[in-house]
Amino acid sequence: MNYKDTVRTYSMHIPETAVEGAPLIVYTHGYGSRARWREDLNEAAARHGFAVCYPDGAPDSRGRDSWFVGYPSQSNMDRHEEEFFKALLDEVCGRFSLSRENVFLTGFSNGGDLCYHFAYTAPELFKAYASVSGLTFEYAYNNFRLGEPVHFLEIHGDRDKTSMWEGDHLNTGGWGPYIPVPLAVAALAANNRCTTVETDSNPNPVDPQRHIIVTRYGSSPSGREVLLYRIEGGAHTWHTKEFDTAGVLCDFFESYLSR
Repeated sequence: MNYKDTVRTYSMHIPETAVEGAPLIVYTHGYGSRARWREDLNEAAARHGFAVCYPDGAPDSRGRDSWFVGYPSQSNMDRHEEEFFKALLDEVCGRFSLSRENVFLTGFSNGGDLCYHFAYTAPELFKAYASVSGLTFEYAYNNFRLGEPVHFLEIHGDRDKTSMWEGDHLNTGGWGPYIPVPLAVAALAANNRCTTVETDSNPNPVDPQRHIIVTRYGSSPSGREVLLYRIEGGAHTWHTKEFDTAGVLCDFFESYLSR
């Protein structure tokens, strides 16, 4: 796809269940990741009749494909990712006859960071957001103002050593200071004006001594809800062994389709 003075690339998965006007999930990969095609996501999307788009990020100063969220290595990058994604959605939805209204964003790690970034800078871009191992950076939390309420889901391991559950105020990881995951999620819930919190706990199928704790923030005047899945003992992964990540996020997106 031609974009500004560059050529940007993406891959598409369009299952037979995705009829004309089908909804679209956009998946944003992790920092420099080669995992840009997820079979479990494709399979879950097919069950729901979704198409899936896998765009490729742009190189940072290290030559690693990524999404601009303010990493120190990204000073050379275009800061306006929302402009690229507007162009991408126009291109993909038009070319493949998909719904321009029912578009959803999910991402892992740096791609999850982008979900939070857009919640602050361009919430209207997607109908709902689902981050896996994503973060809110302190510069965004302190300098951007949350506005439009958003549907948001976060799945995160509390033993993640890359995107730490407890945050990294001192920037020990080198990504830039970021706030604790529970605070990042609670900020979105507070902006939605959610007035109820429900918590549920289920044994981890891999290790019953550990649990998957679900916190749901609801009863927002806008109807927008926020969910947090805490994977006890979980690392920096997509969580396919202990958890049906793709199935959960597709169910989440299905709930907000405009019929």
